[in-house]
Amino acid sequence: MSYKIMYKNLFLLLFFTSISFGQSIKVACVGNSVTYGAGIKDREVNSYPQQLQNLLGDSYKVANFGFSGATLLKNGHKPYWDKPVFKESQDFEPNIVIIHLGLNDQGNNNWPKHKDEFIADYLEMITLYKNLPSKPKVIIGKMTPTFSGHHWFEEGMRENFKEIQAKIESISKSASVEMIDLHEPLYRYPEYFPDNLHPKKAGAKIIAEKVYSAITGDFGGLILPKIYGENMVIQRNEPIHFNGFANFNDVVKVEFNNRIKTIKTALSGEWKLAFPSMKAGGPYQLKISTTTKTIVINKVFIGEVWLATGQSNMDFKVRDMKNAATVLKDSLNPNIFVFSMDPKVLGGNTFTKEDFENINANDYFKYSGWHNEKGEVLENFSAIAYAFAHNLQKELNVPIGIICNAVGGSPTQSWVSRERMEQTHETVSMLNDSWQNPLIDSWVSKRKSENFGGNKNLKARHPYDPTILFDAGILPLINYNFKGVLWYQGESNAERVNLHARLFKMLVNDWRIHFKKPALPFYYVQLTSMERPGWGSFRDSQRKLLSIPNTGMAVITDVGNRTDVHPTQKWVVGKRLSNIALAKTYQKNIAYSGPLFDFVNVIDTKLEVHFQFSEGLKTKDNQPVKDIKIAGVDKVFKSAKSRIKNNIIEVWHPEIKNPRYVRYGYSPFTESNLTNKSGLPASTFSNILD
Repeated sequence: MSYKIMYKNLFLLLFFTSISFGQSIKVACVGNSVTYGAGIKDREVNSYPQQLQNLLGDSYKVANFGFSGATLLKNGHKPYWDKPVFKESQDFEPNIVIIHLGLNDQGNNNWPKHKDEFIADYLEMITLYKNLPSKPKVIIGKMTPTFSGHHWFEEGMRENFKEIQAKIESISKSASVEMIDLHEPLYRYPEYFPDNLHPKKAGAKIIAEKVYSAITGDFGGLILPKIYGENMVIQRNEPIHFNGFANFNDVVKVEFNNRIKTIKTALSGEWKLAFPSMKAGGPYQLKISTTTKTIVINKVFIGEVWLATGQSNMDFKVRDMKNAATVLKDSLNPNIFVFSMDPKVLGGNTFTKEDFENINANDYFKYSGWHNEKGEVLENFSAIAYAFAHNLQKELNVPIGIICNAVGGSPTQSWVSRERMEQTHETVSMLNDSWQNPLIDSWVSKRKSENFGGNKNLKARHPYDPTILFDAGILPLINYNFKGVLWYQGESNAERVNLHARLFKMLVNDWRIHFKKPALPFYYVQLTSMERPGWGSFRDSQRKLLSIPNTGMAVITDVGNRTDVHPTQKWVVGKRLSNIALAKTYQKNIAYSGPLFDFVNVIDTKLEVHFQFSEGLKTKDNQPVKDIKIAGVDKVFKSAKSRIKNNIIEVWHPEIKNPRYVRYGYSPFTESNLTNKSGLPASTFSNILD
């Protein structure tokens, strides 16, 4: 007899001792159209109750009592209470009742007027089922998602939905019934909801699996996050958390660095154990076990852990950067451990059926495991991330772990969570239309059209769609502790400067909330110098984003390329990011910024430009300041004359008698030459307020 069957029998013995030998355990699936299987092809065999029957086997009898449009509210427009299936579900004499109701209550024809009746009505239904002669176990479900494409989403449904979910949680506690979260696992798969409300077969399968685990306690045994493995690095000097899944009520024992802790798995199958903070060191053995399974990771290090992400310039490989052969020969460091999450699907070709199957929250990335030796993983790792880690390790002398999951061409919105994107009309618009939406850069829309073969009717996700890379690349990491984030992205949002600024602020805040670190350091790279329209304005906007607390920006206009969006001097970029981290995160006395615009004074016909980090203000070639212009109130800019005096720049133009505005380095490909004693370049800047 398999462990799964043994476990199931034990679980059933505890909960259903009154059921006589040989009698099927009856499961009544009570609900609305999602339970019924509306919209599912061959719903008689593919609805969630039937898929649940297949999972549970012959010892169970599952019946579908779903009714399309039904409300939990007695005073709703179509109360479940009045439908024949309600009586039929009671006559079925169930041993288990699964209730999934509430979706139809969220409409404005029901909720605003009757929402105060919801809890009482739900509790009454639970009590009614509990008091049946069969004395069934009642389990309630948090609602499956309603996606933003629903035509009532911004007409109150978004807010009503959240209120109902909160009430369902409180009902679970007050009625002492188990609650299954049917929302979160499906929320990451909008492609399974063609009409934004009803899941198709694949979505019904997820519901069936969740209900199956709730009934049997079988979650597949001990499972660890994909990020765990040999040579993994854990953040030092902060509380350590290990987490995973196991079967309900399993005792999970974790042994690490001469400490042992145990915990019983929750009803959801999740477990999480906290260990005290530890100093850098290792390797240590990590042993995680239940009564039936043991997983041993022999080499775990404690040090500094960073996440590097963004688009193609962050993904740019070690093997392709300038001086790659020298780096691979002389700069390898056994105390640096790299982990790649590489996209399985990307490029300009028309996607195949297999490609589309891989573009989802669970399968999009291929995980490399942790590596610290020369070979394919390192050669294909992010050049910037490795340079950052190398310089960090050199200064801190502790193990460095760095994970990279950058995706070439990806726009900012693909890295923001759905929770956050649903909050504004602007971003809801981007969620609902990612084809020719004018808010989306033309290159991104063009690439999606190429990949989809121009077929707008395909119900599938694209790697550049909003939220997909958060779902696939960030959500799996939120329980892993990072010291900070490195970000190089913006090329695919450069056509919409102000929108990008809003999205970037949204992203930083979003990640800090999900990682539960409000001050998570977020260090980013300003776009380089290249002959593309609007890049000067975009770089200036990035400079202004330094107003976000605990951020830093690496300026790299001096290592750009006029025609190539992928300049090869990546070691320089990684080194500058490491200097920011060493100074701001690790409090090292190290230069990390070139001159940074502060304010302007108007002195007669001249402007005095003041800077932060201005000590030793100069030009790198001892020539006059290049690519600096001034304007009057008409904002017609003309190339200015300049003089550096006492770490201040004086600028003027003989034809502009009342100057007000200055800008520097605004040419898309700029030869700007301003620096300070550190030799680091000054950022593009202007004093024009948005």
